[in-house]
Amino acid sequence: MGTSTSMMDEAGIKKIKDDGVGRFDLTATSVPKESVGLPPNVNEVAYFATDTDKPVEITLELPQDTLTVSTSDFKMATASSNSYVDTVTWFEQVDGLDALDAAVSAAHQRFGFAPTKLAAWEAKNFMADESKGRQSLGMGVKNGTAMYLTVYWKKDSPVQVLQFSALIAPGYYEPDVQAEIAESGRAPIGFELDEQ
Repeated sequence: MGTSTSMMDEAGIKKIKDDGVGRFDLTATSVPKESVGLPPNVNEVAYFATDTDKPVEITLELPQDTLTVSTSDFKMATASSNSYVDTVTWFEQVDGLDALDAAVSAAHQRFGFAPTKLAAWEAKNFMADESKGRQSLGMGVKNGTAMYLTVYWKKDSPVQVLQFSALIAPGYYEPDVQAEIAESGRAPIGFELDEQ
């Protein structure tokens, strides 16, 4: 367990931006909204952005892993029907397509994306006739938490972007759901989160 958890209410976001760091204890497989300063019974996306040259360092303590990310764009999402945080999303930037390949490879080593998704990325057929676009690598669960990755690429731009989403709603920690994600890169067909 972490020593303290940052808050995603207005005061908490200001503190993260002022300090340049934040820490979220997400080690429980159900993270109550109130534990991160979000109101109950509300659809909420708590969000902050900083100048890209002044990213903040966010530590996410997950049930089986701890991630430290440098980002200028971070959010937590919740649904009004649920008492817990659903998704934590952040964006990372790298310089150039070679660095993007290295970042995708590192993400795969940590999160374990499905072989078919990784093969599509490595073949890069989607880049043949386009100068920019986005490519999903789907979901991986190698670190015990369902992680979704979308890559935004642009051939003649020095800046490439990766969007990570940690799907931390309780249903994603069920063994059968994790097995399906590990095999196919997605949650089971018909999968729905329980309202809690």
